[in-house]
Amino acid sequence: MRLEEMEAYQGIKKFATGKGAMISLTFRCQFKCEHCGVVYYQKKDISELTTEEIKGKILDRLKDCGIEVAYFFGGEPTLHPDLIELVRYATQKSLYTRFDTNGFKLADRDYVVQLKEAGIKFILISIDSANADDHDAFRKVKGAWVRAVEGIKNCVKEQIPVGISTVVTPQRLRNNDLKNLINLGKSWGVSRIRILTPIMCGKWIKQGIELSAEDKKQFYSLLEPDFVYWEEYCDGTVPFVCCSIVRWGVYISAYGDVQPCCYIPIKFGNVREEDLKNVIDRMWSSSFFEVKKEVINLNDCPMNYEEIRNKIMKLAEEQGGYPVIYSD
Repeated sequence: MRLEEMEAYQGIKKFATGKGAMISLTFRCQFKCEHCGVVYYQKKDISELTTEEIKGKILDRLKDCGIEVAYFFGGEPTLHPDLIELVRYATQKSLYTRFDTNGFKLADRDYVVQLKEAGIKFILISIDSANADDHDAFRKVKGAWVRAVEGIKNCVKEQIPVGISTVVTPQRLRNNDLKNLINLGKSWGVSRIRILTPIMCGKWIKQGIELSAEDKKQFYSLLEPDFVYWEEYCDGTVPFVCCSIVRWGVYISAYGDVQPCCYIPIKFGNVREEDLKNVIDRMWSSSFFEVKKEVINLNDCPMNYEEIRNKIMKLAEEQGGYPVIYSD
């Protein structure tokens, strides 16, 4: 492991509750966001994992894979009818439970109470702007901002640690919208703010938004120790790291495909066909990770590197869609 990789790894351990599995419960969502990262995974001829499959093929196997965190994802995970049951089940397995959400359903205080009783440990709610109209336009749903903010306030009232997840763009830096959202988050009582840089995946895989060197410098200046983070762990006190590259995270899709990350559309196997640990062991020992270490310096998402992205898009054309099959 190179020095910069070791520093990044130590940075993760400083903040993390353990290695995590991002588990997509469904690809369904109420919104049609401009930057959706999983839209190309949706298939009409494949059924999503059942609740029992999620329990038996994933949650029951995580500890044997050295994974401590059950990170529920989507689409929109609150649309899954058994999210609360799955949170409770994972908690009983001594897993740290969290999820990402658009916050729409969390405007229902009773639903938030049920999540707390089930054992949820952390929730990230997506907010795309300090301005309600801009957020709603981006999400294509009127009233989305108001409900998301109400969801944040409900979590704070129920003493569930809650954070804001947002994407930085050149425009949001120049008009101070990102800075304004950080200040709003403080006034709402959120425990952290996660800022994602634009990633060339999903709807943005062919033409996304890029940050200039000056944009990145300004963005980095907004990070605050233990509060404003770039991705999960970089708060300005430790280096940025792609958690997938240092084998700190794994993604399992709503169809059971096992990938390095939800943003990296490459699959190494499927939990319906093979034991989860076998797939993860094969994935983490594959040449894919060695190639990445040679190509990138851990300072951005692998999908933002043209060489990697072009190879994946070419494979998708040959194989008829995403995620693509990777083989040594």
